[in-house]
Amino acid sequence: MKDFKELLNGIESGEKFTTLLKYATNVIATLALYVTIILAVALVVWAIVVRNKDEQHLVGVRKTMQGIIIGYSVGVISTIGSLRFLRDYIKGDITWHVWLVVGLIALIIVGVVVVSLLHKRQSKDYKWVALAFVAIVFAATIALLFVVKPMQEDWGDGYIYTYNAQKPYLMYVISAILVGGIAALALIGEKPSDYNTKSLTYAAICIAASFALSYVKFFSLPQGGSVTFASLLPLALYSYMFGTRKGVLAGVVYGLLQFIQSPQPYHMMQILLDYPIAFGAIGLAGIGRKMKFLRGNVFAEFTVGTTIAVLFRYVSHVVSGYFVFYTWAGDQNPLVYSLAYNSFTMVDLLIVLAVGMLALSSKSLRRLIVTANALPLSEVAE
Repeated sequence: MKDFKELLNGIESGEKFTTLLKYATNVIATLALYVTIILAVALVVWAIVVRNKDEQHLVGVRKTMQGIIIGYSVGVISTIGSLRFLRDYIKGDITWHVWLVVGLIALIIVGVVVVSLLHKRQSKDYKWVALAFVAIVFAATIALLFVVKPMQEDWGDGYIYTYNAQKPYLMYVISAILVGGIAALALIGEKPSDYNTKSLTYAAICIAASFALSYVKFFSLPQGGSVTFASLLPLALYSYMFGTRKGVLAGVVYGLLQFIQSPQPYHMMQILLDYPIAFGAIGLAGIGRKMKFLRGNVFAEFTVGTTIAVLFRYVSHVVSGYFVFYTWAGDQNPLVYSLAYNSFTMVDLLIVLAVGMLALSSKSLRRLIVTANALPLSEVAE
């Protein structure tokens, strides 16, 4: 505390408030780390204690757990998220570029709501409305990609974007291939299915839980990125339970929320790569269930699927790092620098797999997975 007071005395009065906000955010985030660990252990112990109860009793237990997770998630998100956004706003990091992207996100949300309502009412025009919204969003995205670049020449943090006539187009090509690969893996071998109340409820819970856990960090990297307490696990489990189609969409929503709570709009393509594309790839975690050679082994399916998902996320961050953040590499090879810097995602993967294996060792959780997507009990390894 003494060191903190000395720090405040040594800076301009106008910066003291933002420094206080940063300090408060770090303190709360550190506290949240310990609370999260205690809560996770408590939920696992609780799941073990009630594992032999009848199904009617387990339904009540699951609802209680859902309530605890939602309440905790909302508390963490509202507290830390508000502090971070206020600090960024006061510092001037919330530029007009951010509001442009937020506007695009709002347009997407409005489109999804309108199309969903028309579909629910069985309107014959919903397909045309959907196509119109897709065309508008596509045109707006292209405009941001090719008109608003770079978003800022010098951010004062060592990053200076220097336009290269060839690299941006190569970046777009590679990004398109990456998106195509994620879409193909998400769609292959999976029948289209509508969102029902259960899948939407679980999506909201898992997105909120992942978002809250993203604030619970072991450490942060200087130029962005962090190792968290298994923040991607809820999204991975959602994909495993409800399939890759729904999983990728949930990941995209999570990525957009990540951008809003911590915007870094260096380049429009960088925003897409580091947020909706990178986290949308986490929705591929359920692909392990499509691999027949794994013979329905829940641990093997989850491990293989989550590993594939995180590898796609890693590639997305590497592409962004190489093409947009290459000035941070200094005298190093930009590709080698990006490969090394973004390897923090592999640490995230190990944590997710470790916590995921512990969670899946609970018979009640495996039963929950079965009831979530209405598969027979024989499909879950005991």
